Amino acid sequence: MSSFAAGASLVLVFIAAGNAIECEVCHDRASMNCSGALVTCEATVESCQTALTEYTFEGSNPVYTVFKNCSGLETRNNMYRSAITKGFYQLKIEICQTNGCNKDPLQFPPTNKTLNGVTCPSCNVNGALSCEAPEVVKCVGELTNCIYVAATFNISGSSPTESFAYRGCTSAENEEQYRMGLSHRVQKIVTLEINKGV
Repeated sequence: MSSFAAGASLVLVFIAAGNAIECEVCHDRASMNCSGALVTCEATVESCQTALTEYTFEGSNPVYTVFKNCSGLETRNNMYRSAITKGFYQLKIEICQTNGCNKDPLQFPPTNKTLNGVTCPSCNVNGALSCEAPEVVKCVGELTNCIYVAATFNISGSSPTESFAYRGCTSAENEEQYRMGLSHRVQKIVTLEINKGV
């Protein structure tokens, strides 16, 4: 998995929490939709969630991941996009508040590919907590800020901790918007900077 994809997946929410509402629970790491059993959530929250990601790297097919579950209290609807040189990532999170309401598949809104005049440093490394930026990426659409992330993460509870770093364009306006969807797989964020491009 590329470090950009790993970093981008930090924004993917998959929190096992819930309430007396019934939510579909499933995940698929190869498609845009999944189906599973309806599960009665715990009594602390009142919504279901679906989170869908897409990672595209030039020369390869898009990679999709979808999670459906009971929603955590802090989960909000979210549409996030980021880009590095030759790579693009998007995440959509949707919550709803009736039994079984997360059964339907999500669709991403159209991507605005118009250059917006912003450029950002771009790099992408695995196994390191820093990233030099030998290239720049021209930002498009709502990706009007630059991001620099370095963190450690854990793919599964038993796997060793891994590290990554990347720089590129982002739709997040501030660090809080990026952190809003952090996965339980994140061990530690060492660097998170969001600022205006040039």
